[in-house]
Parts: sequence; C-alpha cells; structure tokens
Amino acid sequence: MSIKKKILYKINKNGNKLRVDKFISNLLFKKNSYYTSQNPIGSKNDYITSPEISQMFGEILGVYILNYWLKNITSEFNLIELGPGRGTLLQDIMRSTKSNKIFNLSANIKLLEKNKKLIEIQKEILSNFKMNNIEWIKNFEIKSNLPSIIYANEFFDCLPVRQFYKNINWFEKFISYNHSKDIFSLINKKVTNKKLLKKLDNFNINQIAEISYDRTVLFKNLCKHIYKNKGLIILIDYGYITPIKNFTLQAISRHKKTHIFDNLGLQDITSYVNFDELINIANKFNFDNISYLTQRDFLISNGIIQRKEILKKKLSNEKKELIEKQFKKLTDIKSMGNDFKFLIIY
Repeated sequence: MSIKKKILYKINKNGNKLRVDKFISNLLFKKNSYYTSQNPIGSKNDYITSPEISQMFGEILGVYILNYWLKNITSEFNLIELGPGRGTLLQDIMRSTKSNKIFNLSANIKLLEKNKKLIEIQKEILSNFKMNNIEWIKNFEIKSNLPSIIYANEFFDCLPVRQFYKNINWFEKFISYNHSKDIFSLINKKVTNKKLLKKLDNFNINQIAEISYDRTVLFKNLCKHIYKNKGLIILIDYGYITPIKNFTLQAISRHKKTHIFDNLGLQDITSYVNFDELINIANKFNFDNISYLTQRDFLISNGIIQRKEILKKKLSNEKKELIEKQFKKLTDIKSMGNDFKFLIIY
C-alpha cells in the first residue's frame, strides 16, 4: 500500500480528518517513508547539515566532548548520537579525539537510526576506525547504567508537531481530503480538551502554538537518563525561546521549500524547536549546567577560529578561500551561526 493510500485510510477512518502530527509521522517515520527509506543529506539531495559543510564543526564538538569526559568521567561510557545521518559527525568526532586512546576504547557507541540505507553508509564511513563497540538502535531505550554523552544535530526539528491558533477560542489544524478534486487541505477544529486548553494558555501572547509531544517525551527520557546515570546532552537545531509569531512547519525538497502536500513521503518536513519548553523540562532536574547559545557562540568560544587558521596552513589560495566560506556558513549571524542553537545540559 502506498503512503498516500495509508494516509487516506486513516483520514477516512477518522471522519475525514487527521491531526497534523499524525500526518507528518506517516510521511516521515512509518515503513517505506521518508526517514526510513530515503537518503536526504547532501548537496544533490534535499538538505545539507553543518558536519557536511565542514570538518571543523565535528572537530570542535569532538574536542568539547573529550574535555568533558576528561573532567567528569575518565572511564567507560556511552556515546550516543540521535540521527547520525551519513555518519560524518561521528567520524569527525572520533578523528579529533583519536590521540586519546583511552577515550576511544572507553566509548560504547550507540547510534539511533532507522534508515537502512543510511546505516550502510554509516558502517562504510566508520569502518576506517576499526571499532567493534558500535550498536545501532531504533529507539532510545538505554539499559546501561554507565554515564552517557548524548548529542543530536538536526534531529528534534523533524519530530512531528500539532498546530493551534486562537480566535476567541482555540482551534487545532487537521488534514482533510477532497475525493472529487483529489486534493488535501487544512481544516480547523475547536479544542475542547481541558488539559490541552490549560497547556495552550501558556501560548496566549501570540495566539498561535506548535506543540510536539514526541519532542517532550524523548527529551524527558534523555533528562531522566542523564539525571540517573550522569553525563552530558548536546542538542543542536534551529529553534527559539521567545514565542513564535508565525507557524514554522515547512517542507524541503532539493534544498527548496515546497508544500507539505507535495511529494508525499519523498521530502523533508520540519519545524522550529521550542527550546524554551525543553529548558523548562530540564529545570525540573537537578543538573549542574543548562546552557543555551547560538551555534556561532559555541563554535567561536571553543576554538573554531584557531582551528580554521591551522587548517589553512600550507594550502593553496583556492582551498583557503573554501575554508573561509565554510567558516562563514557555520558562524555568520545571517546564516547558520544564528539560526542554529545549542542546548547543553550536564
């Protein structure tokens, strides 16, 4: 059964309506859907991530992780990546930390990945490190009581959201389908659930809200795991802490914005991460540190300028210009430097 037929079945079963988050989930995470069957990352595919832009990104993150381990763990631990993509980020982290053999030998690597195509790419890339302690997992169910270092780059943004707006009363957006015209459309349904209405009262300022229960459930599990076993969480994504003025849900295909009803199951669908909500969750735990900063501030404060100058030595002018372009893309306030945020918890 095609993805479209599966969605139509669920829409018809639910009175010609389907919640936005359930619609997204079917397109992205179910069998033969976008994240389980496609290879989305790369200049010739749908989008490109910071690790794919420059090795400097992963190297700076790797040194930060190593320094944390040296100060706080110095023993066997879990190194967990959520959504490792092509494996480029882990590759750069392991290369930048290989001088410390104890760190490498102490790391039990766990990769949360459901895409079989990407797993094969990851295995090929990581085979150069000859590591036997790599495990691929489909869900965040870590039974180990060892300290953990958990990181995720552009992972939380893909988790589905529900959309609400207020016009005297609160309404939620649903997906509907017109069989005679063969088109999907958005319809609005009044919210009556008291528990949900109480939660929506926190969004009264701008009269709109995007809520992702998948994000909050996963993040709570990450926090519980770190609180119990100690360690570090690093989340990197585009997002906000001040209330949004417009809905942020978007679809991307071949690096261009499209509509969520286009290319069903063949394009990326994302939304901005509400870091304020995640910080409020983290505040309920007794963590030593909760830091929120831009990608630019993190990379510069941890040595990317110095790393850039080291890489440029003995290179041709053409390659020096390329490194400068990569640096600018990662750190410019008009680009990824300000759009992407780091949430660091330990």
